[in-house]
Amino acid sequence: MSYQITRDYIKKGKARSGQKIEKVRAAVAHDTGNPGSTAYNNRDYFNNHQPSASAHTFIDDKYILEIVPLNEKAWHVRYTKPNDNRLFGDDANDCMIGTELCYGGSINFGEAYKRYVWYHAYLCKKFDLDPKKEIVAHATLDPQRRSDPHNALNKHGITWDQFINDVVKTMNGSSKTINRKEQVKSEVVKNPTITDKKGYIDNFQKWLNNNYRTELVVDGLFGAKTKKAAIKGLQTELNLQFRAKLVIDGIWGSKTKSEIRTVSRGAVGDITRIIQGMLYCLGYDPKGFDGIFGNGCYYAVRTFQGDKNLTVDGICGKNTFETLFK
Repeated sequence: MSYQITRDYIKKGKARSGQKIEKVRAAVAHDTGNPGSTAYNNRDYFNNHQPSASAHTFIDDKYILEIVPLNEKAWHVRYTKPNDNRLFGDDANDCMIGTELCYGGSINFGEAYKRYVWYHAYLCKKFDLDPKKEIVAHATLDPQRRSDPHNALNKHGITWDQFINDVVKTMNGSSKTINRKEQVKSEVVKNPTITDKKGYIDNFQKWLNNNYRTELVVDGLFGAKTKKAAIKGLQTELNLQFRAKLVIDGIWGSKTKSEIRTVSRGAVGDITRIIQGMLYCLGYDPKGFDGIFGNGCYYAVRTFQGDKNLTVDGICGKNTFETLFK
């Protein structure tokens, strides 16, 4: 089993200084201590409030969400604690990746736990760490104040030793999906996809043909012809819905951009379906091709915006549309 890693970094500030980690020596396992808060709830809190604290990654039943780049320091263990120096010869924030497990409320713990185990296996592969020696609990580094992640794990009958054994089993049994040569397959793809094994691009191409007579070859390949057909579909919808009077030529130009309407969470219709199709083509998963701008589409747009250095707001405005189609 492999999972997608979503990178939606918070802005720089108190929670993300941008200071670099010279060498990753270990991984610190945390839980949020805030039952019911999701990965994106936590991401938005740290981005908007900028406390003098943070972690690299938050994991729930839907997302493995990196909010601080793994080559930068996050503030997930107090600096005044001596155990990290005793164990690893350096302060935790200077040399360790901090990962938080989300739990409680409506979160499916089983799904969150599987992602939590897999991601720690991924970190061990990526940074050549020994899970039995170089994954450490936050409670070990700060025993006077913290009991995580034991707090969350024990509620579900999972001991620390079982967690570490599960990481080892995942590394040994799933090396094909998490070894270094395969990592890109488990992460958000930042460049246009070439093929589509799950049929999302096929479905988009069929839909474009049926609705806009674009006569695409349905081959699951994303390229210039599919992009041009999608622009034709968008131009058609802008004409039908907003009387834009655009030439249906499949060319992204200033006139098409000037007629773009903002599309955001809650929108329903064929323009939303075109957004979803383009996200799939570019390697982002909106969790559906149904014309409904729900949470899946919202978070996929946010991830796309973060990767493209756009304002991360989950709203498709002129600049986001232009980046989708350029």
